[in-house]
Amino acid sequence: MKLNIIHTNDLHGHLENWPIIKQYLNLQKQFFIEKRAPFLLVDIGDALDTVHPMVEATEGMIMVDLFNEAGYDVVTIGNNEGLNFTNNQLAYLYSQSRYEVALANLLDSRTYNYPKWSSSIVYRDFEDLRIALIGLTAPYATYTLNQYELIDPYDALEQQLRSIQNSSRNVDVVIVLSHLGLKDDRLIAAKYPQIDLIIGGHTHHVLQDGEVVKQATIAAAGRYGEYVGLIELEIPDKQIGKLWRKTKRRIDINCHLATIEQLRDLTEIPISDSYELRGRQMLKSQKLAELPHLYTANRSEGENSFIQLALDAICDKTSTTLGVLSTGLFLSDLPKGIVTQNDLHEALPHSMHLIVMTFRGEHLIEMVEEMKSQEEDLRHRLINGMGFRGKIFGEIIFRGIEFNSKTQEWYAEGKAIVADRTYRVAAVDHYWFVPFFSTIATYGSPELLFPDFLRHVVSNYIQKKYPITTVGKD
Repeated sequence: MKLNIIHTNDLHGHLENWPIIKQYLNLQKQFFIEKRAPFLLVDIGDALDTVHPMVEATEGMIMVDLFNEAGYDVVTIGNNEGLNFTNNQLAYLYSQSRYEVALANLLDSRTYNYPKWSSSIVYRDFEDLRIALIGLTAPYATYTLNQYELIDPYDALEQQLRSIQNSSRNVDVVIVLSHLGLKDDRLIAAKYPQIDLIIGGHTHHVLQDGEVVKQATIAAAGRYGEYVGLIELEIPDKQIGKLWRKTKRRIDINCHLATIEQLRDLTEIPISDSYELRGRQMLKSQKLAELPHLYTANRSEGENSFIQLALDAICDKTSTTLGVLSTGLFLSDLPKGIVTQNDLHEALPHSMHLIVMTFRGEHLIEMVEEMKSQEEDLRHRLINGMGFRGKIFGEIIFRGIEFNSKTQEWYAEGKAIVADRTYRVAAVDHYWFVPFFSTIATYGSPELLFPDFLRHVVSNYIQKKYPITTVGKD
């Protein structure tokens, strides 16, 4: 028997490629149906990303609708789904899905059971062939803030493998849908001989022809829909029903990747993101505030400075007088007059929450000096990941913290920082996650505020400070 698996991962809301991908999926599925060849369509997580305006405007529902239309069978979640949508939002989204969610290493902290929308193992039968699919997501400690209990992925995997081994019916093929990254996928393949196939994501790696580690094959399809993967598993009929308990299994696994350019030639569909235009229009219809003047993204000081407005917003939200942000976060201006949700989304598309850091004075000085010592390096440094959706890190701007050149001391709230006094500082979680500022984790006891992103905090602040007063304004 030959089983075909089509796979995607880390789409991150890149819907400009979706019409091409969808047409390719339809062509492949139709081919398999005509040949009466069994197949599965799976996704390995981080499909939902609010950097795309349509995903933001529909709170993720657009991706569920598109996956339903494409006929996905099984998915696992990435950290974007698990951390950028609330527990209740995700429960609603997957209540609308026609596919199954395999997820073995997250529990609902309110019930200590698996979420109602997921299964620790998904089983699929093809005549006498039985497949077990185990989903694992990247183990971010911040999942606890979203009402989840995190299980170590290796512990979760071992538990599910024991469950498979003790099941009443033989399982022929074990597949792990892994949003853990290539390093972990290789470790899992080497450690667990029961696993036949790992389809991976998270680290955006490309495995053109797959990779074999001991008995397992690892597959992955990059990021952003730039590739779509096809895996062929060929299993001798005489071994079906016996594979799990056989010491030497004979499963031939072949992996292939098609690039989006190849798919475009095949489908003859041009790249055009109509979804972005629709999403932008939806966000433009959501009016937020009426600003008295332009707030400029590239201005770090003064009443027209966007970053100073954002510092006002995060300090107001956290009831602090001290804050820090970087200019690279601000991608466009806020216009004078009516401001919409689209303006905020274009300016601050990042998946970043606020944090409040609590330092002793001596450690606050250490953090500030750590940041200032890297200022020139970071000003034009290209940054990717950790929720950042811009280009460069930019200049670091402090609120309420400055260096007094006369006394050669650091000041906070207009006074010299006292070594044993406690200070609270507002920032974004990005600074905690990037590998530049070790003092935050070491001394700052960062408290993460969930679920609002930076743009939502700014949105709420300007709605309160600058309510729309223009009568009859469209």
